[in-house]
Amino acid sequence: MTVVSDLEQDWHTWHAARERDLDTDYGWLSIVAFDWLPDTPKAIEGLAGRWWADDQAHVTASGELTLAGEPVHGTVSASVPEAGSLSWLLYGDRLAELVLRGGRYAIRQRDPRAAARQNFEGVPAYPIDDAWTVTGYFSPYSRTQRVEVSTARDDLRQHITTVGTVHVALGGTAYELVATAAADGRLNVAFHDKTNGEETAPWRTVTTGPVREDGSVVIDFNRTVNLPFAFTAYGTCPAPVPTNRLSLPVTAGEKKVR
Repeated sequence: MTVVSDLEQDWHTWHAARERDLDTDYGWLSIVAFDWLPDTPKAIEGLAGRWWADDQAHVTASGELTLAGEPVHGTVSASVPEAGSLSWLLYGDRLAELVLRGGRYAIRQRDPRAAARQNFEGVPAYPIDDAWTVTGYFSPYSRTQRVEVSTARDDLRQHITTVGTVHVALGGTAYELVATAAADGRLNVAFHDKTNGEETAPWRTVTTGPVREDGSVVIDFNRTVNLPFAFTAYGTCPAPVPTNRLSLPVTAGEKKVR
């Protein structure tokens, strides 16, 4: 009889939910194209209409596209905040998602029949090891800081809003990792480590537990995940700040998707 610990059971439940979320009709596995919008009307391969952008995004169509279930005849426009997105228009069941990245509008296409989704067999991960559940201490900044970082695209740099640093010891070395805010009082920590490129994606991220009153915070590296760019060539994911580089292999969490 195999005995499964609470840690393992909780992880398997969490990981199954994550894989289901990836494999939805318009999840990260469905992305098939990314196009910056030009400043004059032009066609986009894979979609109908003529598209362009200034301080908003625009498209002119003759009924081939639908907006909220109604055919588009003429020109419609939309905008989103920086780093935001809008599930804007449909071309059949292909979604034209509007995004704003680095001050530039782009259309990201999502297709429920994408090859990445059809071929999806789950996300490989390291064996669960409770030694990778550690406690750190959060030092908030007096005010948030905007930091420019590279991204998964060579033609894009973005700003992230950092909220403080997490002090944590790993492998006998003390680290001070820059964090961004997550929901419910938690923190996101994106990082590089020695597994990157071979066993894992070029970088990964982990969401901590809630910050406690004494500033302590639990980091379960078993729940380290790949960002969307690990699943699609069309991701725009911000890279970690340069200082978030661990000098040891983090053999926990999700591995590279083959």
